[in-house]
Amino acid sequence: MAQRLVALLAAIAAVAGFLITQQIRTVSALNRTAAIQQGKTLEYLVTKADQFNVVQEHRISRLAERLKAEPPAPSLGPIEARLSSTGPLAALTPVSGAGVTVLMHDATHAAFPGEPNMLRLVHDQYVLRVIALMSAAGARAISIDGQRFTAITSIFCAGPTIRINGIPYASPYRIEAVGPRAAMLKALNSDPDIQGWAQLVSIKYHPESHLEIAPYRGPVQFSLAKPVKIGE
Repeated sequence: MAQRLVALLAAIAAVAGFLITQQIRTVSALNRTAAIQQGKTLEYLVTKADQFNVVQEHRISRLAERLKAEPPAPSLGPIEARLSSTGPLAALTPVSGAGVTVLMHDATHAAFPGEPNMLRLVHDQYVLRVIALMSAAGARAISIDGQRFTAITSIFCAGPTIRINGIPYASPYRIEAVGPRAAMLKALNSDPDIQGWAQLVSIKYHPESHLEIAPYRGPVQFSLAKPVKIGE
């Protein structure tokens, strides 16, 4: 009886060992098959990418040859004149002439007992208000601390500084505007906000016989507007 039990256990162990061996071989075969398939897939993708690149290179060469064969564009005449006249409006050309300079800096002492520190600082709304008044009064070009003001210029407070087109500037702030001096000075003198803020911080302005304002040098990016092709 014991011998039969030993023989039975030995047979079971042999069968189990055979099954385990077969399972290992099967898994190894599957792994090799998967690796081969992955390799073939990668090879196929690389081949397709190479073929696509070759086609695109040929296309670029053909377009380059066509571009070389094109005759030079004729003068656009009136359109060119219109484009050159809009350069100052787009702030892409330098502007010089008579104008007004506005100097603003933080207060050096409290205007009244217990005045909060925030009231002693020049804020972005002060700068924006001055720009709005001078623009409405006919300013042809405006700069803030030497940086040209454009339709896409951003001005906002960042702690004790003001960021202009992403660049932080600290007090004092110098605003220059080329345009009708009398009209701009009148706008500043008669504005209640400017006169009220001048009681808290220093706001000084005076006429200039000659100012030079440099063009805008930063990147021009529009998220919604799209360029219109000439002639459309």
